[in-house]
Amino acid sequence: MVLLQSGETPLRSGPAVVYTQGGPRPGTLTVTNQAIVFETSGAPPPNGEGWGAGGGPGRNEYRIGLYRVRQALGAKGPNGPVLQVNLLARVLYIGVDDIPAWAATLTAAQAHAPPPPPEDAARRAMRKGGPAPPIRCGYCTRLSPAGSIKCVSCGAPF
Repeated sequence: MVLLQSGETPLRSGPAVVYTQGGPRPGTLTVTNQAIVFETSGAPPPNGEGWGAGGGPGRNEYRIGLYRVRQALGAKGPNGPVLQVNLLARVLYIGVDDIPAWAATLTAAQAHAPPPPPEDAARRAMRKGGPAPPIRCGYCTRLSPAGSIKCVSCGAPF
């Protein structure tokens, strides 16, 4: 069961296989109004393949914000037809049951997705010589100034 964030609603969910460089990863794919979420009981998708960090201790839940999705379509994969999800800098190949319906759901969700979080734009600006981005607290989700060692709102350490 996907742990939903504030204001998040599931749009479609079902069994899926994510094809990675390390081999296929079976699990459950969920599209929400904010993200693509992949839950697996086996090995997680390898780092650097577009999936975010796991959803906490003991949770094999990996998220990709919809603001990173550029296109979703059917394609030929290593073991037959797959859902191809083009991200900002990567491409995901996901085996699902009804590829056109999944692509339509992702396209519709992506069109109404919230904008990138402020710290994402700040990170891009920092790469171009701008100031360091604020830090989001993993406990209360509030932003603290760059360089903080603990959250200014709740005091949780970073």
